Amino acid sequence: MKLHHLALLVFANACWGLNFVAGKIGTVEFGPLFFSALRFVVVLVLLLPFARWPHGQFKTVIAIGLLLGVAHYPLMFTAMYLTDNVSAVAIAAQLVVPFSTIIAVLYLKEQVGWTRTVAIALSFFGVVLISFEPIGADHVLSLVFTTIASLAMAGTAILMRRLNNIGVFNLQFWIAAIASISLMALTMLIERPTIEFVKSIALVDYWSPVYSAVGATIVGHGSFYYLLQRYEVNDVAPFITLSSLFAVGFGILFMGDQLTTRIVLGGLLTLFGVTVVAVRSARVK
Repeated sequence: MKLHHLALLVFANACWGLNFVAGKIGTVEFGPLFFSALRFVVVLVLLLPFARWPHGQFKTVIAIGLLLGVAHYPLMFTAMYLTDNVSAVAIAAQLVVPFSTIIAVLYLKEQVGWTRTVAIALSFFGVVLISFEPIGADHVLSLVFTTIASLAMAGTAILMRRLNNIGVFNLQFWIAAIASISLMALTMLIERPTIEFVKSIALVDYWSPVYSAVGATIVGHGSFYYLLQRYEVNDVAPFITLSSLFAVGFGILFMGDQLTTRIVLGGLLTLFGVTVVAVRSARVK
């Protein structure tokens, strides 16, 4: 991999890592559902020029949008809202990788050897170990939400395999359109933000949903898919856990996260297991 492409890959992971800090700050300010809706509205507006009708594939696109908009993002940002340790959530979020492999085995009849089986077990055991750390009243609940959100994202990845000839930004536009409608409805139903509440939020505080939309989604995912068009998956897969390492670093730097022995050990087990699964799966594909 060329040096500037390697730098771009690291930069994309840094963008995703910082999104955990932005998500924590934003959900406290706006509420998890309202924050999620705002970030998708920003994506929707910015990617409008890339919108094209997904002929013959709109049902799959709707399913992806609902899975992300109603399941993954609300649960993930609720987990960030509840947690007192962003690092723990960032590590648990990597369960997307083993969940994707499990779904591939169950529904796509993919064969998995003992190496990936052990690695998947290590990944989950690491998160369970982190859950025993007494960090706040809602620590375990935040990890449960993160785990379910990771399962939803893994299901989304399987659905995305069915799509053909849909550009990255075009797909992100339609996901944002479906998610914006769904999340705004959920926000009005559950969080019910008032006009006075919205007016009371300072303009500068909107940086967090804007960053989540632009930095994490458009720049981060855009850079990642740009590299996937130029390199084999096996070349990119080993870097997949960098986002969690960046999130841990940013969590310590900006949020005052404390890395206990249990979190470090659980994190190492999870990230090692995820890396092995990602690399082995990439080789198979």
